[in-house]
Amino acid sequence: MALKIGDLSKVPPRQKVILAVLFCGLVVVGYYYLYYREASQRIGVMENQLAGLRSKIREQQTIAGNLRSFQDEVRRLELQLSLLLEQLPNSAEIPSLLKSVSDLGKESGLEFLRFAPSGEAKKDFYAEIPVSISVHGDYHSFALFSDKVAKYPRIVNLSNISFSSPRPSGDNLVLLTVNCTATTYRFLEQQAAAAAPAAGGKGKKR
Repeated sequence: MALKIGDLSKVPPRQKVILAVLFCGLVVVGYYYLYYREASQRIGVMENQLAGLRSKIREQQTIAGNLRSFQDEVRRLELQLSLLLEQLPNSAEIPSLLKSVSDLGKESGLEFLRFAPSGEAKKDFYAEIPVSISVHGDYHSFALFSDKVAKYPRIVNLSNISFSSPRPSGDNLVLLTVNCTATTYRFLEQQAAAAAPAAGGKGKKR
């Protein structure tokens, strides 16, 4: 039987309170299921998204803060590479390098009896180019030549040095024949360029 509004006046006060409490409870429960639960779930998702965005922002801020130091490090490494390449010429520069070594000997007062480049020995990123040298002159001239070679911007190593046929000259000097090997080096550009893709391909194999 439906309860009329006029009948509420006949309901005892205690029951009115109970009915009011029940009604409020139903309203709260209905609101929770209809609105609050869905809204709280959406808020939770948004909070997770916000936390992720804040984390990414912090990462980007850290990267931006380190960008200057990264750029400085790249410039430093590029400078080191350029200095290294100055000491390791490419194949096109080898003839002029060998001529420079020969000129250093002549400037030091040596007479070249033999200057014969041998076949190069390839390593990982460079190749060794040995040159068989035989010169005639006094010991001081050869020492001067050795000093100039040591100070030359490009890497040239003198090895297997031997002295022979000493004879006195009219200037109170002893002339002799010096045999040695001058080894220079060149940069293998193709091998260096292929090294990065090759290394990447090996890393992908399982």
